[in-house]
Amino acid sequence: MNTSDSGSVLPICVKDLKAGDTILQYFLLKSKDLRKTRSGENYLDLALCDATGTISAKIWSDAMRKWGQDFNPGDCVKVEGRVEFYRDRGQIIIDKIRAADLSEVPDIEVLIRSSERDPDCLFEELKEIARSLEPSDLAALVGTVLERTESAFKSYPAAKMVHHAYKGGLVEHVLAVTRKVETVMQLENKVNRGIALAGAILHDIGKVLELNASGQGRTLQGRLIGHVVLGVTLIRDIAAEQGNDGATWLPEIEHIVLSHHGELQFGAAVRPMTREAMMVHFMDNLDAKLKIIDEALESADADGFAPYNRWLEGRPFSGSPVLPKEVNDE
Repeated sequence: MNTSDSGSVLPICVKDLKAGDTILQYFLLKSKDLRKTRSGENYLDLALCDATGTISAKIWSDAMRKWGQDFNPGDCVKVEGRVEFYRDRGQIIIDKIRAADLSEVPDIEVLIRSSERDPDCLFEELKEIARSLEPSDLAALVGTVLERTESAFKSYPAAKMVHHAYKGGLVEHVLAVTRKVETVMQLENKVNRGIALAGAILHDIGKVLELNASGQGRTLQGRLIGHVVLGVTLIRDIAAEQGNDGATWLPEIEHIVLSHHGELQFGAAVRPMTREAMMVHFMDNLDAKLKIIDEALESADADGFAPYNRWLEGRPFSGSPVLPKEVNDE
């Protein structure tokens, strides 16, 4: 047991948890699924995370009846329990749990994960791409949007919990989508470069108005309106300021933002109906899904399988090891 001089249990980073550890500490709740044991008893299957990684956790039926389940993905939770290994993978058996406010956490940085990439460098690359767009009025619009949202763009998560849900995740995700769009454009000569890249850069701009900076909740307008409409409104307002509200390219940029989720049931206001919108939608989806797999595999067992993932509707597999570059080139 890891204890302080006063006898209280000290927090242990997820990456350092080992079998036999007793814990009494805060985590962020990444996922929560109600399941049944082979005998038919209900239990909760959770994914808990901090700044260093993710670990699965179980709340068996007795603890469920005692402590309830009044907590949801995205919440901060205080957990008391112990670490066990099952099929070569660590998991926490929870004896006690409750929802907690972030203000209770002694050091919030212990919980808030950050991008491994330098957000300043990522943002500068986005600005460089924006400056290259044509026509020049479109480049000016995108540049102004980036300038006015820079602080939030570089620090906010890309989502509350699904993918890139950490500090700096938004700029990391947006640049990755933009790069993917630019790469695929080399194979598609009918795509309008300026519109496609502008749409890629701006597709998630409403997130700076929808999410709280910590990523642990949404603003009032985020809850009531959502980032898709908030993004279009921001773009339209700046275009009007610059005298471009009548530009022929503006509705196409707005269409990309409105349709980038692809289907109405997934939050799109309309389905993508231009080449550029279709490309941004699929590259956005691709980047999100690859990140979901990467993060799920942080909890993979010895056979390379991660726990069941609700967003992928299955158990991701790590696959064969990546060969060194010099071997691939032979």
